[in-house]
Amino acid sequence: MNVYIDESGSFVNSPQLESWNVVAAVAVAESARSAMSEGLKQLRIASGGLPLHEVKLKQVDETAYLDLLANLDREDILLFATATDAGLNTSQRVVQHQSMQVARIRENIPRMRYEGGFIGLKILADELEGLSGQLYVQLVCQVRLIDDLLRRSINYYAQRRPQTLGHFRWRIDQKNVNKPTFEQAFEKIAPPLLQSRLIAQPFEAVRGFNYSFMKAYEFEDGKAPDYLQKEYGLPEMDGFDLGKILRREMTFVDSQSSEGVQVADLLASGLRRLLRGQFQDNRRLAIALGKLMLQNRRGEHPICLVALSDEEHSASTYVSKVVTQLASHSKPILTPVQHNAL
Repeated sequence: MNVYIDESGSFVNSPQLESWNVVAAVAVAESARSAMSEGLKQLRIASGGLPLHEVKLKQVDETAYLDLLANLDREDILLFATATDAGLNTSQRVVQHQSMQVARIRENIPRMRYEGGFIGLKILADELEGLSGQLYVQLVCQVRLIDDLLRRSINYYAQRRPQTLGHFRWRIDQKNVNKPTFEQAFEKIAPPLLQSRLIAQPFEAVRGFNYSFMKAYEFEDGKAPDYLQKEYGLPEMDGFDLGKILRREMTFVDSQSSEGVQVADLLASGLRRLLRGQFQDNRRLAIALGKLMLQNRRGEHPICLVALSDEEHSASTYVSKVVTQLASHSKPILTPVQHNAL
């Protein structure tokens, strides 16, 4: 599976509500890479650029953008996204959320029975605490995005193209030639945070799905995290080692060198523009973008809206309608055979 990730927006607090920032990931089976490339090529030509020239959404005609979305509407291409309202993410809320997460990690440091675990958690807490508010919000959104992508895409492809799960290749947009703080922090912090989410909410495997191609990513005997079992008597953990899934082939790349990252950029920008109601035909775009997304479990949306506060806040009527449209046109996660069986 080829996964391409990019974001749209700065993730800096805004004085206005409904100031959306988006992180998008495109999961592309190897069988769909050439189709993705051809769709991007046609968009470049339609936008007056050269076949190999990178284009941004602001340079693209809405009709040409819809054509790109139609070309990407395939069974072996999936769009995942998280969005956060920068108008809600005040400096105080961000600091509180960040401090709470750091405190939770440090609470577990004394429970470590081995020096490696003790040192690892201390470094993780220090790294997380040292992030700026802007980078912290972006990190939270990316971690949520990858967690969601893995949970749903694995079960989706395990029914249709299980061989896609034999190899994970990650390409993430690089913002600077010199490795910036966010990239360094992401590589260190994301895997343990994702693994902790998996411990708190285990992966839901479904009997009859084919996970055999993921054998290389399963925990080796005796290597699974065990402190929760030893300290709290919880069942022994099994399943997938997210460190392996992420680290074996994760690269931050210049978008000009990666067509997949260019597509992720166009989709992230499109979703952000849609949430802000800035297309000429927002309904038509919601339908087209929704067709690239994957159904979620009952009560959850195909796009994850991230809030850093427990205070109740209802999205605007317009955003609620957009999210409903995305959901109603998204791909079913179950095949007809599996749906009938369940």
